[in-house]
Amino acid sequence: MGTMKPELEFEGKRALVTGGSRGMGKAIAARLSDAGAKVVSTAREKPDQSALGIFVQADVSTP
Repeated sequence: MGTMKPELEFEGKRALVTGGSRGMGKAIAARLSDAGAKVVSTAREKPDQSALGIFVQADVSTP
């Protein structure tokens, strides 16, 4: 397949991704990072592998 060129440039931008430990949130965090963003992701569970950028374990389901 090869490396995909990102459609958008996020160089110098910052992104916060919730649900970033797996599935769609993890994929979004990876694409944003590939596009040049500094990424912080949060989730209730820590990801199995090392996360891209900064990972913060948090549960935001209750106020």
